[in-house]
Amino acid sequence: MMNEKDYEEQLKMAGEFHGEICGGIAIGTKLAMYGMELMGMELNQRHKNLIVFLEIDRCMADAVQSVTKCSMGKRSLKQMYYGKFAVTFYNMDTGEAIRVSDADANKKEKSKETRDEMIERFKKTPAEELFNVEKVKVQLKESQMPGKPHTTAWCSVCGEKVTDGRHLVRGGKPICISCAEGSYYELIEE
Repeated sequence: MMNEKDYEEQLKMAGEFHGEICGGIAIGTKLAMYGMELMGMELNQRHKNLIVFLEIDRCMADAVQSVTKCSMGKRSLKQMYYGKFAVTFYNMDTGEAIRVSDADANKKEKSKETRDEMIERFKKTPAEELFNVEKVKVQLKESQMPGKPHTTAWCSVCGEKVTDGRHLVRGGKPICISCAEGSYYELIEE
């Protein structure tokens, strides 16, 4: 069962990882601790059977990474870019999955509390009063699982290697997403 001392310890570590303790770190720390508790997983260790799906790419994401020890590099942290204050915890061994969302984030009227007041509220308020929990089903393709790359293709346009099925097929040929749909960068001819 999560207690105030555990929260303070995890908040400190998440703040160090993020660079400061802000509202997103306060929320994300408590949310991640609650998700880990509901999944029956101990804090301060890496769980090779845990995959976490982040629905936001803001401060809260750093807290979740710090608490869960999941990472993009280990392919145990998946970024969904939905812009929602929610995280899904998935146990690869059992197939169990829960989605935990911040109940405050979904309220249209916002309270006028300071950062310190928010942290104190998150420390003292039971997690079940702060978050919504839903049982969900997660289905991953083999190419989405942790471990070594499962597939490799070379883009027929730029020639770069694309792993884990992240390419498209056009006219029977593999093409990377940036060549097929446009990229976030533009090459500068010199």
